[in-house]
Amino acid sequence: MSEGLNVLKELGAQRIHKETHITKEYVQAILHESFDGMNSVQFVGFISILEREYKVDLSDLKAKGEEYFSKENTVSAEDKKVFVVPKKNKSYVKLYLGLAVVIFSAFLYYIFVYMASPAMVNVEKIDNTKIQNAQESIAKTIEVKDVVIDVNETNSSVNKTVVVDKNITKEEKVEEKLEPKAQKERTLKLIPKYKIWVGYIDIKTNQKYQKIFKRTFTFDATKDWLLLFGGGNVKLEVNGEIKKFSSKQNLRFKYVDGELTKISVEEFKSLNKGRKW
Repeated sequence: MSEGLNVLKELGAQRIHKETHITKEYVQAILHESFDGMNSVQFVGFISILEREYKVDLSDLKAKGEEYFSKENTVSAEDKKVFVVPKKNKSYVKLYLGLAVVIFSAFLYYIFVYMASPAMVNVEKIDNTKIQNAQESIAKTIEVKDVVIDVNETNSSVNKTVVVDKNITKEEKVEEKLEPKAQKERTLKLIPKYKIWVGYIDIKTNQKYQKIFKRTFTFDATKDWLLLFGGGNVKLEVNGEIKKFSSKQNLRFKYVDGELTKISVEEFKSLNKGRKW
């Protein structure tokens, strides 16, 4: 890091904003070497103002910014390439239509030939003697624990009498299974009212990101994050609940196992391998 940038960081974004009238969010982005919230013309202009106002050398930072914007221009040019989508072969369409007609015809043939013809069912006469023997065997009293079933038959119907023992102990009652409560869906959203610089780090991979946000941004709530805000008013939606914070200094948080916690500089550094950012 250049000595000139260190001087500016000691002065702080709020003071530089008041003295140079550069938007505070842009000052914070420059101090954190974040360039994606501005264009190359703005960046060069801000660097010139800072060098002139505070008599510092920011050539290293300027070189990093120019390299960043040159890469951005290359990516934008590649995105503008036009790709021609080949037209579908009409012969395949005709083939599919022909197959559909064949399948539909086969279906109609099956319906009219097989489903329309009456099915031949041989119905055997039931031996009354066998029915009577079966009724006599069923008539026996069957006991299952505290439930006694007595079945009496007649020629035309079967009458069932069920006797239940009312002396059932509490231990024998079946307890209702309680369904587990549905867990709240984990969400983490930034809802900025004004432009704000945010640095966020994936705790597991230590991958760092930084950007100036002016619209709602949704973090991947399945991951654990370290969050660094450049001061001001911060509004977050955490698992469906709105949380608001306000400070002139930088704000630091950790989002671990779906819970958001405000942390100190020391705890932030311990989770970020000893670095402030």
